[in-house]
Amino acid sequence: MTKFFISPGDPAGIGPEVTLKALSKNKKIQNNFILAGDKNLYQNLISQNNLDLNLIEEDSDEEGVIFKHFPLKNNVSIGNPDVGNANYIIDILSHGALGCLKNEFKGLITGPVNKELINQSGFEFSGHTEFLADIANVKKVVMLLMNKKLKIALLTTHIPLSEVPSKISKKNLENTISIISDEFENTWKIKNPSICLLGLNPHAGEGGYIGHEEEEILKPFVNSSPKNVFGPISADTAFIEENINKYDVFLAMYHDQGLPVIKSMGFGNTLNVTMGLPFIRISVDHGTAYEIAGKNKADFSSMDEALKTSFSLL
Repeated sequence: MTKFFISPGDPAGIGPEVTLKALSKNKKIQNNFILAGDKNLYQNLISQNNLDLNLIEEDSDEEGVIFKHFPLKNNVSIGNPDVGNANYIIDILSHGALGCLKNEFKGLITGPVNKELINQSGFEFSGHTEFLADIANVKKVVMLLMNKKLKIALLTTHIPLSEVPSKISKKNLENTISIISDEFENTWKIKNPSICLLGLNPHAGEGGYIGHEEEEILKPFVNSSPKNVFGPISADTAFIEENINKYDVFLAMYHDQGLPVIKSMGFGNTLNVTMGLPFIRISVDHGTAYEIAGKNKADFSSMDEALKTSFSLL
């Protein structure tokens, strides 16, 4: 089936609200998506936000968004997370991922979840990226953040900063660069993408005076790589306009080396893409934002971008 499955995330957060708003805005393409969740919750949100949106069955002749009902265990108090609904979140996400693996769906769009809440339920969960890799039985995936101006991939994701240096190895770099290159060529139609590595240490190590990873690992890797790889360059000046125009994607060594930059450039219009899965996964760039959930204040720009980007890949 050439449709994207939408897993909106925590029902107490802004995920369902921004999803419904984005779908309501994109009527011309909304029949390319399958939305999952509790129907009563969604009908209430549609009414509260005065949205022109019709939820329909898969075999319906009506105009609207195909809806897959998943009943909530506990009633939702918008803005107040409930650990009792953690299984509801995981059930929807799992259904979408497994459907993608069975080629029932083209890909998966995900809304924000609360990792702490899911872990409190007894389900070990470090993030969408790692969960989807496990369910797809893929050993290595790569997180990519992208907007219209910039693309940043991550060598490491949700691990303590103290563990990052041990993950900077020739093998990890080879696997990561291979995934980036293949995904850019096959999914995003960018042939032979130029990939710029950031240094781990300040000033990319200053020739070995501030750390050794650049001289011992990163530079030799770049020099021997058959891919279109450059660097390492200092992270503090990597994202000047000249470099952004020069390279297709930057590879940051760790999570907070790259994400603050791209989110400050275009928060709300940035997407999180998981590369290396046997299906497309696109996510919004924001969290659950419980403090504004249910107040009709949530900005749906990122979900709007996720829908449009997904549709462009069909």
